[in-house]
Amino acid sequence: MRYAIFSDIHNNAAALTAVILHAQQNQVDGYFCLGDVGVDSCIHLVREVAAPTVFGNWEVGNWRGLSRLNQQWVLTLAPTLEQNDFWLTHAAPLWPSDIRTLTDFNTQRHRLSMATCFPYLHMDSDALWASFAKLTEAKIPLMFHGHTHCQITWRFHPDNRLEKSLSRNITLQPDETFIIGVGSVGSPNDAPGAAYVIYDEAAQQVEMIRVR
Repeated sequence: MRYAIFSDIHNNAAALTAVILHAQQNQVDGYFCLGDVGVDSCIHLVREVAAPTVFGNWEVGNWRGLSRLNQQWVLTLAPTLEQNDFWLTHAAPLWPSDIRTLTDFNTQRHRLSMATCFPYLHMDSDALWASFAKLTEAKIPLMFHGHTHCQITWRFHPDNRLEKSLSRNITLQPDETFIIGVGSVGSPNDAPGAAYVIYDEAAQQVEMIRVR
């Protein structure tokens, strides 16, 4: 399977349309969305391609501004999606076990820290290491995240060495763990162009993409 994985649209429907068109031209089999989608027009595009989606910090603060139908959809979103051999989340997989949906988050909001739930992995080394520890414990070699608005790969080697990479093409290796920031569709911080990734599960390759 080939997946287009994108995040952080932030109301930019034109950029998301360009990403979806580019992904279709590259013959992806499915989509994943990592949150911070934005207004109804953007959610319509995400739902139109049937992209399983996690909620981000934008959804926490802005879900009430959506149409009633989209409110219902957003409130059921999970903080993390766990596939057989990879995970997807908005910022980090460090969620309490009783937070299964955005509705749960809203119910427990008084005891939850936004900074803890939505860390910036390229600036928070403790959260980065905790994410690797959780992946290792679960025997999951790969995770995709958004939130940072930057395309960065963190690669944990068997000799306990952590490597940061800005490479456009990543080949996954046995016995290594990868955390991949997919960048931002609507508001990239690292370079011009709507950013997303294509993950080729069979080839075990990830391609960092810019649509300009």
